[in-house]
Amino acid sequence: MNEEIQALNKIVAIVDEKASLFKKDWSHMPKIRAITEKKLILDLIENALQLAKNIRPAPTDLLGDLQKLKAEFSRLPL
Repeated sequence: MNEEIQALNKIVAIVDEKASLFKKDWSHMPKIRAITEKKLILDLIENALQLAKNIRPAPTDLLGDLQKLKAEFSRLPL
């Protein structure tokens, strides 16, 4: 279980970094790069969600935050 928590923490850190950079720069990115970055972030969020659901007790706050971020990124126009 400890390995799962460490992996989840690493994925969340990557999502945090990439999402912050994307939000700052996406409107200036070439469209293909923005689409690719958005997909990568959404895939990472999905991986984090799946991993978090396997951890007991479930990190409910983190699950909620990841769901919100996923919804936010899904709505971004490209």
